Amino acid sequence: MERRLGSGVDTHDAPRKEFTWVEGLAFCLAYIGVQLSSEVINQWGTYFYSPSGGVGRTIYVSIAIVGYIFIAGTLWDAMTGPLVGIWSDRTKSRPGWLRLLPIHGRRRPFMFFGSIFMTFTAIAFWFPPVHGESTLNFVYGTVLLCLHWSMFTITTMPLFALGPEVARSEEARVKLGTWIAVGLLLGLAIASALSGTLIQLLDTAKAGEVTSPVGYRRIAVIYALISLGLFQLPVWLVRERYDSEAVKEPHEPFLQCFRDAARNRRFLVYFVAFFMFSVGFLAAQRALPYWAELGLGGSEETVTLLLLPFLVTALLSYAVIPSLARRLHVKWMTIIAFVIIATGLPGMYVIGHLPFGAGVKAALGGLLFAYCGIGQGIMYVMQTPLTGQIIDYDEQVSGRRREAFYNSLTSLALKASMAGSIFVATQTMLIFGNTRDNPSGVFLVGPIAGLFAIFGMAAMFFYPSPRTGHEEKREAPF
Repeated sequence: MERRLGSGVDTHDAPRKEFTWVEGLAFCLAYIGVQLSSEVINQWGTYFYSPSGGVGRTIYVSIAIVGYIFIAGTLWDAMTGPLVGIWSDRTKSRPGWLRLLPIHGRRRPFMFFGSIFMTFTAIAFWFPPVHGESTLNFVYGTVLLCLHWSMFTITTMPLFALGPEVARSEEARVKLGTWIAVGLLLGLAIASALSGTLIQLLDTAKAGEVTSPVGYRRIAVIYALISLGLFQLPVWLVRERYDSEAVKEPHEPFLQCFRDAARNRRFLVYFVAFFMFSVGFLAAQRALPYWAELGLGGSEETVTLLLLPFLVTALLSYAVIPSLARRLHVKWMTIIAFVIIATGLPGMYVIGHLPFGAGVKAALGGLLFAYCGIGQGIMYVMQTPLTGQIIDYDEQVSGRRREAFYNSLTSLALKASMAGSIFVATQTMLIFGNTRDNPSGVFLVGPIAGLFAIFGMAAMFFYPSPRTGHEEKREAPF
């Protein structure tokens, strides 16, 4: 007999379909907005504020300190994420008099208002006040990035929490995870891959001149407005299943959720594995514009050429991932993803040193990222069922549904890894070089990134193996 956790009713006679295709599509499109609101900054922010030396671009902040803008911003977001998660989990489903608009639910009001305010921060970040290297630019970028990540967390944390609430079985979560993964990849295609081409198309620089800031600023405005519309879709199209008025949860001290998380083995293993993997993968992403320029002899458009095969193979992998997931536990699917990334990223060092022309190197780079795309495609899908398992297990031992809280902790791992990836990428380039005459630091980011993926894979071996339902209930959380 299947019991719908947190609802107080048995659902053994309920149909297997747990969410509609319209709701799945709303999630898919909203996650495109997630990427447009984050990956443009993650991919191009460091390079925009501190581009490669000796190529004629405007340097707003030196390479020695630019990383601290993004480290400060991500650490701020990591600290505020759990607070937003607890806030959303404890919000009443039915609107009270304090809500400016009577929007029902624990998640939808956050997405509605957060996406509106985030539109402004997503644009303002790309307008540093001084046209040239300046401490004021450093302060401005740090403050704006902290504000942006705050609005991003308020918008996306409830969205992340809504997924495990809508899909309750592992099969449904894999299906919803596929919808979400498609959205993440399409968003990545636009935010990271297509942006390189759009930056040049929307720029005002004459042919043959170095790209100016105008292209970056124009895509920031376009992406911010598109994201606003996409984030509004789940507000109006997805029905929240949880009703705080119908389910009476036990009262608990404010910090009890942190104590329970610290004793949840599934969560601890996943947190460490996801953190280590993301440090490596995101470090390679940070170095990609530098690698395209200094290692392959290309430009922003080369990044598009590199990421297109990455996205194609990731999308094609979704034709087989659901069927594989029915045969392999999500633990082993995740380990496979780590293996692919760990063996692929060191190729950045090898290709960078090959004595070939730009065209051959770009083709080899495309093949490399096509291989890595399979691993990233698997990872995107597995995040939803993994977090769902963690949340379900926590409810078994605590009696509470904490979707937003555990998703905020997952986001904390991501944000902490983003800070770590920035430090790894920028410091490697600072120490070993990121100029046309000495690009060694750019090439070394790949092998270092692969090493972090190996650490994540090793951690994932400690994730509990699948058990029967009765064994799950008897397992102690600590």
